[in-house]
Amino acid sequence: MSKKITLFFIFLVFIFSIGCKKKNNPPEIPQVFGPTKVGVGAEAEYCAFATDPNGDSIRYHFSWDGEKKTTSYYKSGDTAKVTIIFEESKTYSLKVQAEDSKGAISDWSSPLTIEVVANQRPARPTLTGPASGLVNKNYAFTVQTTDPDNDSIRYKFVWGDGRETITDWVASGTPVVESISYADTGTYVIKAIAQDNKYAWSDTSLSIEFKVKKELSAGDIVFVFQAEDEIVSSPAITVYGGDTLIIFGDNGGNIYAIKASTGELKYKGNALISGEDFASSPVIGPDGVIYIGNSGGRIYAFNPNLTKKWVYPDSAQPGLGEITGTPVLSSDGSKLFVGSENDTLYCLSTANGEVLWKFKAIGSINGSCIMDDQGNIYFGESDSGYFYKLEPDNGNLIWEIYLGAPILGQGAIGNNLVYIAVAGKIYGISFDGQITYSASFTDTTTEVIGGPVIGWDGKVIVATDDGYIEVFEPNLTKIYSYQKNPSIKSTPCLAGTEEKVLYINNDAGYLYAINPFTPNGEEHFSVNLGSPFAKKLQAEFISSPVVGDNGIVYVANEEYLFAIIGHNRLPLANTPWPMFQHDPKHSGRAGGRK
Repeated sequence: MSKKITLFFIFLVFIFSIGCKKKNNPPEIPQVFGPTKVGVGAEAEYCAFATDPNGDSIRYHFSWDGEKKTTSYYKSGDTAKVTIIFEESKTYSLKVQAEDSKGAISDWSSPLTIEVVANQRPARPTLTGPASGLVNKNYAFTVQTTDPDNDSIRYKFVWGDGRETITDWVASGTPVVESISYADTGTYVIKAIAQDNKYAWSDTSLSIEFKVKKELSAGDIVFVFQAEDEIVSSPAITVYGGDTLIIFGDNGGNIYAIKASTGELKYKGNALISGEDFASSPVIGPDGVIYIGNSGGRIYAFNPNLTKKWVYPDSAQPGLGEITGTPVLSSDGSKLFVGSENDTLYCLSTANGEVLWKFKAIGSINGSCIMDDQGNIYFGESDSGYFYKLEPDNGNLIWEIYLGAPILGQGAIGNNLVYIAVAGKIYGISFDGQITYSASFTDTTTEVIGGPVIGWDGKVIVATDDGYIEVFEPNLTKIYSYQKNPSIKSTPCLAGTEEKVLYINNDAGYLYAINPFTPNGEEHFSVNLGSPFAKKLQAEFISSPVVGDNGIVYVANEEYLFAIIGHNRLPLANTPWPMFQHDPKHSGRAGGRK
């Protein structure tokens, strides 16, 4: 009897469990969202989500124009994503169904109407930034490109450690800056890619191999600033508003002030007329006003924040002829002297740009003027080879001397002499216009595009267009000659006192830190300023390096301004004429401000 009762109860429990089994309901109708206007061939991302009454996992069926794409399973309520490429220019209707893990299927969503249009993807972006940095410190990287259809653009930064950053949308051509820090040392390959607002991706940028260290060492790049065009202007250094600033122009007619510590753009100015480039280098006045000439033959005075103070001549008048040399200022900053391709040297009032006097030379004046400690002006002309000395107050000729070949660069003053180089030779000229010393270069036909510097114990150093660095005693007896191919058009920069280093950059985009008093020019380091940025050999490379008080070397190559840790962070040498135009302000004046 008890056995029958037990079986009866088991039967009741079975019947009860069947009757109480929970019914499976399908998921709710999903919602779908994503871009409603995309380009043909673009990778557009679409999303859908729904909830399941029973809490079951859900997968989604996306359907459009006879095509279908099914996702993997997601938790109820989570958002599913798919990437869809539309191959034709037309209007599509996209709808979605949700299916739970037990096979119950929802109704179709409301359709999302998508307009697919013809589109050109953005150009490959340019990525710039430092090549090395320290752990746990933020570093900024800049990316920029344009879209052929002028669509808005956003960027994806790929940081090389699994992290990615997608920026906000910006107008075509707008540079975007993002910062990153790394907790661990190592080399991280950083890239960027652009997407237009029709969701087409560009090609990936060239990568930057960013080396993260515990401390930076000599030759490491601190930052790279990208200008809008090629830079042949040599950078100057000034202080304004509590910031140390690097000042330089570019061939697009822009002038920049960037922070010396970070490369951040602080101020920017421009030429009056588009296409008139700043191939000249800036000189900084005692009041912080910046003076620079341009290819259109105009002389600009910019306030320290790079707003225009005055321009001579103004845009309504023809220019004076191309100005490539750097102006020089009187010691009190009241007069500015600059030569032009129209064979004329001008003296202007720095107050308003008024011409006080002008002097007609025999040929064009392509190089920079320099000034002795009495205020007298020295310059050469680049057609036949005359070298001049003028009185500063009235432009009267004190003397002229013929040196036999065009003078393309600028001179240097020290050892009670004026040193100037021409094709194949260098001269030491007394203040009364007599050739005291002369010497031939290793290549007796090579030109000098920059100029000599005067270093420790009065030694004279000059770089030549055939890539040689020539080192002379004050009486121009040659000590050393060594080559840094292929060609050098810049002026050396000297640093240090007890320990001595020479910085020079060549046309292939290398910066060298050299012990100048060794037979083969022993290198402390060399830095390739081209990789990964260079696109060509700079046949007209004439931007010269400068050393800041922080021991950082600033130098340009193509459209990039580099900041590089100098050898032992040595400051600018305290010698008679240690760099291009004498000092970081480019005073061009013996005894000028360093």
